Formats: sequence, C-alpha cells, structure tokens
Amino acid sequence: MHTDLYLVRNAATEWSREKRVAGRRDLGLSAEGQAQAAELGERLRHIEVAEVLCSPVLRAVETAERIARPHGVEVARDPRMTDLGAGTWEGMKHEEIWASPEYKRFLANPLSESIPGGEKLMDARDRLVSSVNQALADNELGANVIMVSHAGPLRVLLAHYLGMDLANYHRLRLSPASISILRFDSEQGIPRLLAVNCTGTLDTVVK
Repeated sequence: MHTDLYLVRNAATEWSREKRVAGRRDLGLSAEGQAQAAELGERLRHIEVAEVLCSPVLRAVETAERIARPHGVEVARDPRMTDLGAGTWEGMKHEEIWASPEYKRFLANPLSESIPGGEKLMDARDRLVSSVNQALADNELGANVIMVSHAGPLRVLLAHYLGMDLANYHRLRLSPASISILRFDSEQGIPRLLAVNCTGTLDTVVK
C-alpha cells in the first residue's frame, strides 16, 4: 500500500509573468492563471482525492479550489505551506535580485546565509515537513493527497525527500500549475519520485 502526495505549484499571476518574487504577497491569479487552474482541475478530476490542502496565500487558494471542486471536498488552508519569507526581495524582479551581492552570498551558502529580512531554509523545511507528516498521518494508506503551495516551498520539500543537500534546492525548477508526485510506501517508508514539474498528462506516470 502507498499514499501518493501531489505537490502542485500555484497557477500564474501577473507577477510570475513579470518575473517578480511574490513571496507572501496576497496576489490573485491572472487570466492565464485562471485558465491553468481550470486545466489542473480537469487533469486531476479522475483521481480519487482524500484531501486538498493549500497555502493560505490567495493564489494558492484559488488554484486549490479549482482542483477540489470536482471532488466535492473542502480546501484546508495550512499556514505551514505558505511561501518562503522573501524579505526585502519581495516584489523585486529576478534579474535585480540576481545582480545583488546579497543574492550572490545567499547562493554560495544558502544554509547559513538568510534572505535579507526573510526566512532560513532550515526553518522552512521543518514547517513544510511537519505539514506533510500530518497529512500522511491524517489519511489512510492508499489515499491521494493534494498539497498546493509555491515554487520555493515545493523545491525545498522535493530536495528533502530526495535526500539532496538542501543547499541545492534552487537547482530544481517548477513551472506555474505544475505537478510533482511523491509516493510514500508503507513498507519502505522512503518516498519515491513519480513525477516532477509535470504539466502534461499523468496517465503514464501514476500506475
């Protein structure tokens, strides 16, 4: 028996189109994002869903609600799934951040350097893993659980469960409205990666 955890990045916003760091800003989905969320709902319509959880940030809530609607389940908002605290980088364009000396220091040693005014990666990892552990405990083996969050938190989770050095989390790339899937096996206790950054059909992935 196993439990499949679907990790969904929120659909697009105007800031993702402009390549700005959204952080915890309460942005809604753009017109493109609304279409992506509707498509996500269709792609996930045919799996049996036990629970849908999401970050309380608006763009994640709107994405999760479109996914949950065909299944008739309520969306549970979990503050532990919120985006990484981006500090002074929130609202800045990617290229502006990448050119800063603070970013160069952070990239060189992200475990000891904090985002200016932001959150430490280890603290983010701990809250995110706590949320996953609770979701696994709350649902019976064999369930499908959907968690809607943001690129940063989902990259941290994937790095953790794949046994990667957390300092390399930024090497993973997740597109808006993408799906990554971890399968937790009751016997091994170590999850297997079924998909990462999937934006197409899941028919050949989940068997």
